Amino acid sequence: MNYIKSVRTFVIGFGSLITFVLSIAVLILLYSGVVMANISFSDKNAEALSITTNPINEVGTGSIIYKGKDNTEFTQSSLETRVDMHITGITNRVRVEQKFTNPSNDWTEGVYVFPLPEDSAIDHFTMYIGDRIIDGQIKERKEARKIYNKAKKEGKKTAIIEQQRPNIFTTSVANIAPGDSIKIVLEYQQAVLIKDELFSIRFPMTVGSRYIPGAPISTPYDSTGMLPNTHRVIDATQITPPKSKHVDRPVSININLKAGFNTESIQSFYHDIKVDRVDKLTKSIKLANGTTQANRDFVLEWKAQKDLQPDVAVFTQNKGKDNYLMLMVTPAKSELFKKTNTPREVIFVIDSSGSMGGGSIIQAKSALYKAIQRLKPTDRFNIIDFDSTFKPLFYNAMPAIKMNINYGSRFVNSLDADGGTEALGAINYALESRDYRSSDYLRQIVFITDGRVGNEQEVFKAIRENMHDDRMFTIGIGSTPNSYLMKKMAELGRGTFTFIGSTSEVEDKMGKLFDKLESPALTNINIDFPVGVETEQAYGFISDLYAGETISAVFKLNVLPGSLIVSGNTVDGVYSKNIDIGKNNNTSGIDVLWARSKIEGLMDKYYSNMSLVDRDKTKLEIISLALNYHLVSKFTSLVAVDVTPVRKQDQQLVKKAVSSKKALNKNTSISTPQTATSSMFWMLLGLFIMFIAYLTRFSSKDA
Repeated sequence: MNYIKSVRTFVIGFGSLITFVLSIAVLILLYSGVVMANISFSDKNAEALSITTNPINEVGTGSIIYKGKDNTEFTQSSLETRVDMHITGITNRVRVEQKFTNPSNDWTEGVYVFPLPEDSAIDHFTMYIGDRIIDGQIKERKEARKIYNKAKKEGKKTAIIEQQRPNIFTTSVANIAPGDSIKIVLEYQQAVLIKDELFSIRFPMTVGSRYIPGAPISTPYDSTGMLPNTHRVIDATQITPPKSKHVDRPVSININLKAGFNTESIQSFYHDIKVDRVDKLTKSIKLANGTTQANRDFVLEWKAQKDLQPDVAVFTQNKGKDNYLMLMVTPAKSELFKKTNTPREVIFVIDSSGSMGGGSIIQAKSALYKAIQRLKPTDRFNIIDFDSTFKPLFYNAMPAIKMNINYGSRFVNSLDADGGTEALGAINYALESRDYRSSDYLRQIVFITDGRVGNEQEVFKAIRENMHDDRMFTIGIGSTPNSYLMKKMAELGRGTFTFIGSTSEVEDKMGKLFDKLESPALTNINIDFPVGVETEQAYGFISDLYAGETISAVFKLNVLPGSLIVSGNTVDGVYSKNIDIGKNNNTSGIDVLWARSKIEGLMDKYYSNMSLVDRDKTKLEIISLALNYHLVSKFTSLVAVDVTPVRKQDQQLVKKAVSSKKALNKNTSISTPQTATSSMFWMLLGLFIMFIAYLTRFSSKDA
């Protein structure tokens, strides 16, 4: 009998153990499934997904959505977005004005996310309330946010502008009275781009969707973005504003162009413009229809008459004890750049993710097809396609013979736009897929994308660490490319950036790009000043120069010299040019451009591999520089506060966050935050205790 009882106890205990183990296994599988679902959704799943667990701000570019106490949602676009540009020579002073009205019966706080050029130096911020004008003050970012929150709590009208990326900014405005309007004005300075004998400026109109890789981390409940923060993009919520196709976002653009020479042409490829002559050297430029919708970047290009095309532009500024000098030199193509037969190893990396759908993938495929057709049999090449994963045409670069070119053409034709934008793996493969023959070739990487990723710093880090002697050339495709990403990639890779906004430009711009790829660059460029002139260059080095490109540099000096010398190395020897500075008129804004460029160089240093102590020192240097020059940066913000309280303490301020129950568009990759407690631990502990109790019960019965 005791033997039977023992067997019975063993069987029951063993069965309970099996049940317990199976229960744990099922729970782990369920938990894993939830985690994986939280990490990333495919584009197809995202199309049918509605967010109901994480309230977000319905803030599109240039618009605010308010929510009243009765849960009625009010969508309000900008009543007026006005852009005024004053271009003088190679500097552009821009004023951006946006006016918002609160259509509800509640006191509200609004947030809007907007883009600016990645090289813009924001130095002025003003809030207009009726007849009152409140100028923004530059503060360290954390301090500015404290000032804003305190004023908001006290019922004062207040606004703050914060940088999320060099080309993405957020403005928050609090205590807008029912039915009241508020106007926000910001001003920035930028340099005109000179390239291929064209002068140009670009004004971004909207923040393109960003692909956010990584596992979700804790994200604020009232965050301002569509996607949560992740372990790879810790500020994802700040750069993924919702967008609505049904929100009206009109923009007017007015430009006063004083080029300094007679222009041969003035044009905008993507918007209709009207050009009026003010005087011999000044033009007034406006949108032909008065306004346009903020759905693609505005680009203006102008060209000097052929006999007036300047090859040197020097601007100076005196401000107190300091002097500033901005130099732009464009060497003649015939003088330096002669095509050679140097064998090349060209690695093409093409983005075929969902954001490239429509016209972008057509342009990209056309550009890539033309690129491989121009290769010589003495060259080698490879193509790497990427979306959620990456796929190379060949394991390593192969000779550009007819058979391999045909393989490449079929590979390009088969590309479809879908999936996420996991660029990092493809970039690493391109940088690391060298073999023993690669050292005999001039190795060039051509990266074709719209750049809609949020993990820019991961990409930059890969290039810094693995670029070696390679060169990186980037091609920005589409109506709203992430030019910050692509310009910085080209800069770190000592190459160039090309922007292609329409299929009609592919032929011309790809031809100019291949002139650069097939011609040797001017390298080891130096700018030498006379003895006794102490200089501090804004950016620590000057990149290699290619045909049609311009040497650009900004300096801070103790005295202004009468001349300087630009030199560099070519395949034929040393290039040297003496430049007479002469007596230039004092040009305003050069100091701001110097400080902005200086901060960019320090930010590169901040993100490079250095000790925490050195990183903190660099951060303090950036803050000091930004405060001295009144500039918005990663660590400084502009905040404006009206000292007069307008909202009584007993009147509720409606928060800006609202719940979104609409499905995401198919190009959105969504991740949801894991904000649960350690419930899995307690569930497992509970099951274990139940198991012990179960065994104890049967043991006591048997006893």
